[in-house]
Amino acid sequence: MTKERIATQMVSFVLKVLLVLVLIAIALILGIMVGYGILGDGNPFAIFDMSTWGHIFSYFTKPTIVNG
Repeated sequence: MTKERIATQMVSFVLKVLLVLVLIAIALILGIMVGYGILGDGNPFAIFDMSTWGHIFSYFTKPTIVNG
């Protein structure tokens, strides 16, 4: 193989990987919007507000009380 063909294949591979990563990011954002906005009865665009994420993460960082 020539160096040009190898370089072309490498660029093609990198572009495919970037495309997959972008599609995964889009699917993640749309999934969060559907989950928070439609299933959670909130505003779907509120996921872009940092205070929303602070509120969501506060549920995971609260100390739990164990009875016993």
